Amino acid sequence: MLINFLKLIAGIIILYIGAEGMVRGSKRFAASLGIHPLVVGLTIVAFGTSMPELVVSLTAAFRGAPAIALGNAVGSNIANLGLILGVAALISPMKVEDRTVRLEVPITIFAGILLFLFAGNLEISAFEGVLLLLGFVTFFFVAVFPQISKNWRVLPEELDLDLENPLTQEEINELKASRTWGTNLLLVVLGIAGLVLGADFTVNSATQIALDFGISEMVIGASVVALGTSLPELATSIVAALNDEPDISVGNVIGSNLFNTLIVIGTSAVATGYLPLEKDVLVYDFPVMIGLSILVLPLLRSHGKLDRSEGLGLVAVYIGYILLILIRPQFLVLPNLF
Repeated sequence: MLINFLKLIAGIIILYIGAEGMVRGSKRFAASLGIHPLVVGLTIVAFGTSMPELVVSLTAAFRGAPAIALGNAVGSNIANLGLILGVAALISPMKVEDRTVRLEVPITIFAGILLFLFAGNLEISAFEGVLLLLGFVTFFFVAVFPQISKNWRVLPEELDLDLENPLTQEEINELKASRTWGTNLLLVVLGIAGLVLGADFTVNSATQIALDFGISEMVIGASVVALGTSLPELATSIVAALNDEPDISVGNVIGSNLFNTLIVIGTSAVATGYLPLEKDVLVYDFPVMIGLSILVLPLLRSHGKLDRSEGLGLVAVYIGYILLILIRPQFLVLPNLF
């Protein structure tokens, strides 16, 4: 039993190191090709921090553990909105761009509601998975691609310009200093290998722990595994908050939630043919995920920022959710809604 806990911790650590290596190598490789830092931030950094969720969910789905796959994605979304956004606000009150409030948060809410409707028959079909993937493609071309097309390439000597990009000056200097594409590409490959190995350790150990303790794989997936795969987002948001870069914290969380809802769950459903889910996911987990998304919207809209008291409230909601998923198998009776 102890070995499984050690394997789970090791798997999460390897996942984090793999994601960091892949993102770092990808940023440097892109810079060596003269790609603009803004483009790097909107694509490589944004998607790279969500790779642990994708790899773990796919691994779990293929291993016959769909509850871990779904629990990981939904639990990560809740951790992003409650724990990560809350902790970032506690460190530094965050002002938010109007675009995030008007466009990205409502899209996140809509994506969560759409997923809930798809899951009404207790499964996400391959066709519904395709629709989720198409939803992300649509979001990318509507919200992200226009910014990429305007800032596609940049010359090395232009990296010092005061551009509106999600990389710090220290990171820009690092990019300029590392122009050896072969080494950077190797770092990307090693990072991906770390993600695969870490996912294997995480899924196997989480499944065994669930069996040993007689608890649901969904509980393990939505709590321990989800928190572990959210470490890159947590690290990114904390660093951004400490550097007084609130837009990166909020953008990182919202982008990650969209990726989890549309790409992670969509890909898992398509790859395995369908993704079954338990009834209590619809009754408890989905409403918490959607409810947090809706709660964040007026908090951000009211005065254009998220202050420390609101951050504390979000963290409290996350702690309440963790307590809910731990006690519900013993004490809560599911309403007969489905």
